[in-house]
Amino acid sequence: MDILNILLLIVVIFIFMVLRSVLGKRTGLEKSTVIDFKENKKPIPRDKIEDKVEISESTELKQQNQKFSDEINLLEKNIKSFSIEYFLEGATKAYEMTLIAYSEENKETLKMLLEKNIYDEFSESINLRNEKNQKLEYTLIKVNKLEIRDIDITKNTSSIDLYIDANNEFVLTELKDEEKSVNKNKAHVKEIWTFTKKLNSRDPNWRVSEISRLN
Repeated sequence: MDILNILLLIVVIFIFMVLRSVLGKRTGLEKSTVIDFKENKKPIPRDKIEDKVEISESTELKQQNQKFSDEINLLEKNIKSFSIEYFLEGATKAYEMTLIAYSEENKETLKMLLEKNIYDEFSESINLRNEKNQKLEYTLIKVNKLEIRDIDITKNTSSIDLYIDANNEFVLTELKDEEKSVNKNKAHVKEIWTFTKKLNSRDPNWRVSEISRLN
């Protein structure tokens, strides 16, 4: 085994360990997550903003837990260490990782995050981007809100429909006729991401099986 194969193996193992940690394993709801690649900003003191956010998220989480209490109880019984709080935290990370992997053309990571039908769509889009000599870079990924819209457990398969409200900023660079164009874009995205998992699978990961655009 040469040094390149060893390095690739290390990368794959690292990604797998990250994915094991992000969906449905512990308690504690993460606040709205911001990934800002443009500059390092000083964090706002907790006593300035987080009390109000925490109360709001706690109330919404209680309401969601009550609405889907039977389904959540069933998932907790069938999936080791599952909690809806940590599932939401993990879904936020999965959303971010998917967009970053898409922009970096990292198909191996996309395969770990997405079911085949969705992976094929992302892969085709990446190929089309390459044909047009385009490069995509996200400069901001901010998840504003997560909301469970539905939980379906049929036979051995569980699916959770998650409403995601996010603000994203990205740069699309294109080389055409030896001329380079740079377009900066902002998007307020409202989507439903469906996360699916086999209850008896040893694979701890939930994968995205459907994405529906609402705006």
